[in-house]
Amino acid sequence: MESIASNKVFVAGGMPATTYVHRQQLGLEEKLKSEIFSGHQIICVTGPTKSGKSVLCKAVLSGRRSIWVHGGQVSDEEEFWRQALDALEIPEEIASTTNVGGGGKVNLGVLEMGGSAETSSTSVTRRSPKISVLSACKDKEIVLVVDDFHYIDGELQKRVVQALKSEVFDGLDVILIAVPHRAFDVVSVQKEMEGRFANVEIPRWAKEDLVKISSLGFPALNVDVDAALHERLATESYGSPLLMQRFCLKVCQLANVLAREPVKKTINIKDEDMREIFREVAEQFGYPTYKKLSEGPQARSDRIERNFRDGSGSADIYESVLRAVSMTGPGEAIHYNDIRDNLRNLLRDGDIPQKHEVSNALRNMSEIARSKIEGEPVLEWRDDTLYLTDPLLMFYMRWAKGK
Repeated sequence: MESIASNKVFVAGGMPATTYVHRQQLGLEEKLKSEIFSGHQIICVTGPTKSGKSVLCKAVLSGRRSIWVHGGQVSDEEEFWRQALDALEIPEEIASTTNVGGGGKVNLGVLEMGGSAETSSTSVTRRSPKISVLSACKDKEIVLVVDDFHYIDGELQKRVVQALKSEVFDGLDVILIAVPHRAFDVVSVQKEMEGRFANVEIPRWAKEDLVKISSLGFPALNVDVDAALHERLATESYGSPLLMQRFCLKVCQLANVLAREPVKKTINIKDEDMREIFREVAEQFGYPTYKKLSEGPQARSDRIERNFRDGSGSADIYESVLRAVSMTGPGEAIHYNDIRDNLRNLLRDGDIPQKHEVSNALRNMSEIARSKIEGEPVLEWRDDTLYLTDPLLMFYMRWAKGK
């Protein structure tokens, strides 16, 4: 078998080939293909953050030409259409030259020549990026994909959808990719979009599907690992294929498996080495979100510092509450009583906050998650329960703060 690099087998954040998992039981590829075939509708692909939405679309569209606009790189309507135009490699300005015949003399530097000569006139025509993109995509049957649509401002979302609706009616294929939380209200509430809107929802990854990533990848590298390692990597991934891919690649690097082994190789990883891998990966994911939450509604220097019971330092109420949450695992749903118990274990007796103080801090963090962090809210506090939705944040809290 031809040699292949381990970073081409385990691809974190890109398009995997060897370790692409179809999840046939969900029929996601078939559903997306069916909606594209139906045509004359905007297709919305939704799912939790880092759940493989973009990878699914790339896999399904592998046989068709498509252009991608990335919502996180768009600040206004002109930038949106110009990014699409660049992806099509269509120039925004077209220069045309007209030759004009005439008699007399033409001055060519130090020479003078009699008789007739031709002169040229150049004009530049500026094309509308929006019209150029829509025409080219429709005429050449190119799929327009907008990734991270939820990053685009709400008013700009409306203008984009308004520009697309008549072209979709005429046969343009459009896919919008986003997290599910209110991402497509702009599409679904418009009366004229009724019957021209389809949603393909990507569910959270089950552990057995994550195990398939390592079960496909390690044999492709002629490597054998213990079944328990497959399970542990999948468990620590919190439903994220991105994390699973990264763990597997780190295992390969630790074992010096940089490409397919010529002779079958068995990998045995010590527990402390695995813990170090998890801690290292945690520092790469989740920190920016955690930092915004821990700062509270605004960075303040006058918050009460609460001393840790073990004498290792102190923290304000936001950092203290987040650390207490981390100590729960963390799980996807955490009751106030569990947070309170961990605050008692974390802080000295005189520094433990009251229930209303904890609730206020968590309400403020919920508001930060809605208004200051892009995408689906990473947490929500309601009815004395904290709900966590972001696998990268949960993994960061577990290994950077909870261990």
